[in-house]
Amino acid sequence: MNPQMEIGTDEKALHINLDSAKYGTFAEIGAGQEVARRFFRVGGAAGTIAKTMSAYDMTFSDAIYGAADRYVSRVRLQTMLDHEYDLLIERLDGKIRSRENVLCLRRYNRGA
Repeated sequence: MNPQMEIGTDEKALHINLDSAKYGTFAEIGAGQEVARRFFRVGGAAGTIAKTMSAYDMTFSDAIYGAADRYVSRVRLQTMLDHEYDLLIERLDGKIRSRENVLCLRRYNRGA
C-alpha cells in the first residue's frame, strides 16, 4: 500500500493546513461543511481557509452563482469553483499588494 494512503484523515488535513503554499475557499454541495469542520478542528486552519461557503437555499444559491437546472451537478460545481476562485484572486490581490507595500515601507525605513 502507498504510505501516503496510510496517513489518517486528521493528519492529512493538518499537513495541508501547515503547507504555506495552500490557501483557499471551501464552497460545497453536500458534505463540504463537514470537511471544512475537520480542517478547523485539527488546527492551523487560519493559514489555509479563507472562507467556507454553503448556499443550501436555492434562492440564495441562485443569487450567488446564478440559476441552475440542477443544483448537485458537475456544471453547478464548476460554476461555484469559477465564482469562488475569481473572488479569492480578487481579494488576495489586494492583500498581496498591501503586504508588498508594507515590505517596501520596511525596507525604506531601514535604508535598504
